[in-house]
Amino acid sequence: MIVQLIYNAALLIALSSLYGVIVHYRRDGSIGNKLLTGLLFGIISVAGMNLTVHLQPGIFYDGRSIVLVLAGLFGGGYASLVSVVISAAYRVMAGGAGTIAGIATIISSAGTGLIFRRLWHNEPYKMGPWALLGVGVAAHILMLASQLLLPWEVALNTISHIWKPVMAVFPVATLLMGLLLGNEERRVAMEKRLRESEASLHIAQEIARMGSWEYDLNRDKAVWSENTPLVFGLSRQSEPVKYKDFIHAVHPEDKHLILSTVENIKMKKSPVEVELRIVDFNQNLHYVHNKLIPVLENGEVVTIKGVSIDVTDHKTADIRLKNNLKEKEILLKEIHHRVKNNLNVIISLLNMQQRCIRTKEDALKAFDEIRNRIFSMSLVHAKLYKSDDFSRIDMKDYIETIIRHYLEASTLKKQIQTDIQVDAVYLDINKAIPCGLIINELVTNILKHAFPNRNKGKIHILFRALDKAKLELVIGDDGIGLNRDINISEPGSLGLRIVQLLIDQIQGKLEIFNEKGTVFRIIFPKES
Repeated sequence: MIVQLIYNAALLIALSSLYGVIVHYRRDGSIGNKLLTGLLFGIISVAGMNLTVHLQPGIFYDGRSIVLVLAGLFGGGYASLVSVVISAAYRVMAGGAGTIAGIATIISSAGTGLIFRRLWHNEPYKMGPWALLGVGVAAHILMLASQLLLPWEVALNTISHIWKPVMAVFPVATLLMGLLLGNEERRVAMEKRLRESEASLHIAQEIARMGSWEYDLNRDKAVWSENTPLVFGLSRQSEPVKYKDFIHAVHPEDKHLILSTVENIKMKKSPVEVELRIVDFNQNLHYVHNKLIPVLENGEVVTIKGVSIDVTDHKTADIRLKNNLKEKEILLKEIHHRVKNNLNVIISLLNMQQRCIRTKEDALKAFDEIRNRIFSMSLVHAKLYKSDDFSRIDMKDYIETIIRHYLEASTLKKQIQTDIQVDAVYLDINKAIPCGLIINELVTNILKHAFPNRNKGKIHILFRALDKAKLELVIGDDGIGLNRDINISEPGSLGLRIVQLLIDQIQGKLEIFNEKGTVFRIIFPKES
């Protein structure tokens, strides 16, 4: 009997090698693959039931219990259910007095496998030899107990005949088959973890814009990760990227770095780092930082492993930051220059004003006038700093603000009408400040002298571009007009002398008309 049982177990072990094929293709863990696994276990079980040990008609023994315990242990719920149904159906078809005991053996064997699978957290491939042997012992103790479902005298006689060979052969067969299946499961689990690790590495490299590669010095051949061509900006779907594509894409000024870096790492036999510029297929420039690690064999570098990181964004940001710093330095120098010029203008105005002061009243008037002049200058800076463009002034907004300020400060503000017509003209600070001071002086002069005996008056201002090169500023009133004998260079007419100096500063020309009031027309170049 024991020889026949050994043959039966050997056949089952051989057939179980087919399980490795199923395991290899059931990577997705779908129900269909689980049912296919159960079908395989069921077929192997039926094959075992065709090589049996007969004790008497209708009572026979085989290795189905080995297969079914492993179906529960390695196949899981769906697989064990299918194998149990197939095996039980075949046993019913075989018939005989041992049918019930045979079905009980089928169910108890699969159930034992499922219990131990649960105890090992659905990872039976982690079980050692002693654990597998224990599963075989437990399953076949239950198999022997199932024989008690036979008529009592037959059951005792049957158990006394089979228990020694069964317990000697079947647990060992369970161990051997379990080791075979466990090895296959471990291999599949390792492949799965490797695929998951590679997928995680690919995602991590893609997020970090990083790639890894190896370069065989002897074969002059490079192998790189899937994400490495993306780092170099060389990904294209039509054909795989080759090493020569990488060499060709390196910026001409950086090609010498490749050879020098390889020679350096061969000499030092230690990691080195190098940054290369890569020009992709769309002629976009990429900055790639590379860390190279040598692999030694017999003291010589045979392979170079590397990690490449796309640092284009960081490099671009660094270049932009350096440019911004340069711009800020230039801007700071310009601000210092402007402050110096403005202070010089204020000092000059104060010196000119000082010569006209004779009395206390003259001093108070001088303070008011210089305050308005400083306001005109400060308003330019205020407009600049509130603007997105630090280099140009919107003259329409600037002139309207100046006039509104002067009228609010004047005692005649309720009686003065204004007609302001300003085109969309933008000037740099070197032209805007003199224009503002000119408007200040002329409007102040009009408010003081144009309407001595009237409660109301009108001021009109026109500022426009005559052509692409010249600008026109016209300021007039409907007052009493300017004294025809006045000379703007005389000390008594400080405001007009300042106007003339400012016009000279912007390289302009002044014309004065006395028709229904006074009109000042200034033409000056847009660019100095």
